[in-house]
Formats: sequence, C-alpha cells, structure tokens
Amino acid sequence: MAPIFPRVLLIGKYRDPSSGPGLARLATLLHTLGAEVFLESHCAPALQHDLRLPLLNLEDPTPTPDLVISLGGDGTLLSTARSLAGSGTAVLGVNQGRLGFLADIPLDTIEETLPPILAGAYREDRRSVLVAELWRDERRIVSGLALNEVFVHKGCGESMVELRVLLGDRPLYTERADGLIIATPTGSTAYALSAGGPILSPELPALLLVPICPHTLSARPIAIGDGLELRLSLLAARHPAALSLDSHHSYPMQAGDEVRVRRSPCEARFIHPLDHDFYGILRRKLHWGELPGEERC
Repeated sequence: MAPIFPRVLLIGKYRDPSSGPGLARLATLLHTLGAEVFLESHCAPALQHDLRLPLLNLEDPTPTPDLVISLGGDGTLLSTARSLAGSGTAVLGVNQGRLGFLADIPLDTIEETLPPILAGAYREDRRSVLVAELWRDERRIVSGLALNEVFVHKGCGESMVELRVLLGDRPLYTERADGLIIATPTGSTAYALSAGGPILSPELPALLLVPICPHTLSARPIAIGDGLELRLSLLAARHPAALSLDSHHSYPMQAGDEVRVRRSPCEARFIHPLDHDFYGILRRKLHWGELPGEERC
C-alpha cells in the first residue's frame, strides 16, 4: 500500500552534526515504508554522515513535500512550522532535545510509531499563528510570524518600559513592566507559563497577555479572544526596547513605536500518533496536576 505521505522532507537541528545518525535512521525507515525522502538543504552542510538524499529548500521546495519530519527539540519544530504556516504541509516532531513538549515522539520508538502514521492512522492538530508588525512614524518597518509568543520588552536596559495596550479601539490598560508577552495557546506552555500565566487548551481561539515583573501588584495575566487586533504603544523607555518573535527574531524599538498583533489567517498543521493527548503530555512532561508522591499516569 502506498503511504499517505509519499514525499517526506527531513529537517534536523541546523549546524548540529549530532542529528546525522537520527536522520539516517529516519531515512532508512521511510525508504522501507515506500516514501520518497528528501533532506532540507540548510541542514546538509553540518552533517558528517553521507545520507545521499536529494536536497530541498524549505523556503521554496520543489517538489512540494507531503510531510515534513523535524528531528530535534521544540525550537527546531517551531522554526519548521513557522516556515510552513499556511502551506497546508503537515509537520511531525521527533524529539532529540530535552523537554520535547511539541516534538512529542521519541526517536527510540520511531520504528513502532511512524508506520501507522504513514498508513493514515494519525491525529491532526492545527495551531493558531500570530502576525506582528512594528510601526514607526505611520510606516510599517517589520512584519513577522510567531507560533508561541510576541514579546515587547526592555531589551538590554535596566529600566522598565511603559506600554499602552488597546484591543481594537478599546483601551485595555497602561502598564509599566519589564515587558509584556502576547502568547497563543501553544505559547501558553512556554515562556508565558514560566512568567506565571495559565495554560490554554490548544483549540481555544484566545490570546494570553502576561506582564513581566509589572510595577503594580494588581497587574495579572489575562486571556482574551483572538478576533481583534492588539496594539501596543511604547510610551517611554530609557534605553532601546525590543520586539521579539518566538525568541527567534528580535528588533529594536524606540519611544513612539507601535506593535500590532493579530491572529493570522494561516495555521500550523501538526501530525501526532492516534494516542496523542495534550493533557497526558502535561502530566508526563510538566508533572501537571500531580500530588506529592502520586504515581504518574
């Protein structure tokens, strides 16, 4: 039987030759299952192993892959998913990192896990994506995507930033803090969680606003609907502030700049095994909801 995903593109952690054996293992298995296998061209120079695979550029792939397998940690998977957002191409995360919250399939179990997926036995998981724009003097100077969070912060300075936040045309609040995180449900288990924010179920059409070390003790995280645009005006900053997207790209800001954040019409499409369970991962990976000494589920 032909695989559901006949063309598969493999991606490893960039500039990391340690991903070579794992990619070779995946390529061998995929060939056995009847798939045509490609290697992402930016990964190839770092690999010491001669995989002898045809190369594809993720930014302009020809032919278009049916499935992309990301080998590494959550950071590698996020970078891959950002590049593919809106393309409709499915992404599968194989964990060779530390936590592996999104890249939830251990490499050690891949021979048992991957064949059913290629035969069509999988669970699909679509995640929201944010568009962030940096405006200065009524001119857009930066635009980018974020899967986890958009973060406006004090940069390398020691002083707080002062932000005015609007939801559409309605004022939410003015806040002095070290920064403000605007997180998707996906990002609610990342930086926003470590900053004291709640966990949002992945399917919720919501955004999470989490202040970092706010000046007032009354400032608390808040979840809002993602149907309206958020506008963050930088009112004051003694030192250059910054806009960061998924802790991957960072752009300098100055007083008077405005960041506009909205949900993108495109989505990231993840593939998981049939037994994938978001709440089970919370329990296993983050020990969520466990009592001291309680046996893990």
